[in-house]
Amino acid sequence: MENYQAVANGPVMWLACAPAVLIVLFQAFLFYKKSRQQAIELKMDPNQIRITMRSAAISSIGPCMVIMATLLALIQYVGTPLAWMRCDIIGAAQEEMMAATIVGEGMGIKLTEALTTGSLSLEFLSTASLVMAIGMFGYVVLSGLFADKTEMIGRAFAGGKAALLPIVSTGAVIGGFSIVTTGYVLPWNDGAYAVLTAGAATFALQILIKKYKIAWLKEWSLTFSMLIGMLAAYFISLI
Repeated sequence: MENYQAVANGPVMWLACAPAVLIVLFQAFLFYKKSRQQAIELKMDPNQIRITMRSAAISSIGPCMVIMATLLALIQYVGTPLAWMRCDIIGAAQEEMMAATIVGEGMGIKLTEALTTGSLSLEFLSTASLVMAIGMFGYVVLSGLFADKTEMIGRAFAGGKAALLPIVSTGAVIGGFSIVTTGYVLPWNDGAYAVLTAGAATFALQILIKKYKIAWLKEWSLTFSMLIGMLAAYFISLI
């Protein structure tokens, strides 16, 4: 097990994984730079830009907490460099954890038991790395081919009517979240309580925001809803 951890967290893995993370950071910087240039061209209010950036940063806290919770578990099995790279590229630690679990099952390994007994092998690490890479291949190809065509696709679904475009976009977001949450609701388990409680919390917070005009709560509502859902699922699991 010591040899496994030495390789999984060794300098070779760090050197292999770092370029992908650096590319992601460069892309983030590039998007930020171009968005600032676009804002200047559109003569947007600088104060509104700061408010939007702050709101986006605050809204990301909740999802990041969920990712970090799963990331800590993933690190135990595949090491810090690989887990760090995978979650930077995809951002779905649950999917990477599922890939590692599937690899373990295919090799006849129970991850929790193997971690306890120190029987994880380098064959598992190499296979898990390959499966994780294959799992993200579709994301990379589709985003590379169609990222610049999303507006055109949206207008096609909206039938060329600009007024329908926000509705189509909102429907796509709701559909995406529905696909993600359905797996936690069916079959019924503790995750279902998290989904339902978080949904109820979101509804209640939106009512409070509209009724009392609480601007800061609007920014924190997503994070609060996710925390309430996670806490509800945890306490129900203890019953």
